Amino acid sequence: MGVLERMPLRIEVAAPDATTVALALGGALDHGSASQLAALTFADGYRRIDVDLSELTFIDSSGLAALVRLQQRAEEARAVVHVVALTPYLRKLLTMTALDPLFSLPPE
Repeated sequence: MGVLERMPLRIEVAAPDATTVALALGGALDHGSASQLAALTFADGYRRIDVDLSELTFIDSSGLAALVRLQQRAEEARAVVHVVALTPYLRKLLTMTALDPLFSLPPE
């Protein structure tokens, strides 16, 4: 894979119960793919979104903004977003950008 080639965004959605949505994101969450995350719709009544970011290979400011918008949508629906898995790089990035309090990160 060349330096500028990125894996396409992969989104897996599951509903382990009536109030929880489980998202697993892989590949690149960037300017070209952030709209895919924004286009997701969820059934009424969800109260929690569990997000697995452990397979993300790239994220840019558009990707971070898409995660913030996901959190805002959840808040409007009176739900919470929990990041259940992430790479050390993403943990550091979310901390450095002061976004970590929004997502209830798992313990290190």
